[in-house]
Amino acid sequence: MKQNSKSTSLEDRVDDLRAALKEADFHQLAALTGSVYEFTEGEEGHFKLPMWGKKIVVATQDFVARDLRTRQPLDLLSQTFVAYYFHNAKPYVSERDWISFTKIPDGKFYNAAHKEQTTNKLLNNFGNDYQAFEEAAQKTGGTPVNFGSTAFKFQIFPKVALLAALWKGDEDFPPSYRILFNHGAIYHLNAEAYAILSSMLTKRLLKAK
Repeated sequence: MKQNSKSTSLEDRVDDLRAALKEADFHQLAALTGSVYEFTEGEEGHFKLPMWGKKIVVATQDFVARDLRTRQPLDLLSQTFVAYYFHNAKPYVSERDWISFTKIPDGKFYNAAHKEQTTNKLLNNFGNDYQAFEEAAQKTGGTPVNFGSTAFKFQIFPKVALLAALWKGDEDFPPSYRILFNHGAIYHLNAEAYAILSSMLTKRLLKAK
């Protein structure tokens, strides 16, 4: 029963976000989200953008996110990410710096759980096997980035990216693994959402080992 209540509450929140998005300036929204807005006279408009490397389409009529190829609606969690990504989008000056989870508003509140679900699991599973980490990151679609000893960028949305970074250890210090975020991420999703995305990325890396 509790699970159903939470699900219903989440669905209601997503519906509220979608209702607000229908009143937005769609051209401006496309610019803020890095999506492509298309409109043909006599037809409903839609946005096209990638999510986790998969092409999706979001119709302006209902703001339901669908797989571009099959036109099937995405799962509820993905719908939630898309709704917040569009609803929370704000203009900002691009910065290249990667930031830690604690730099995200309210990130300190979730940091202990975030560390347990990401940093600790990566260290426990990969440890000194740096090659295994690199291979797993490549298998899951990571793009090499010049950061730390080894790092891979994972583009979630056009303006939201996660970085899986490794600092190799030596005789005195153990290796260190961290999930970081592009600076602009704070203008799209909240700390709870990034905690979930970080956990999802960690699970993908471990599965690819």
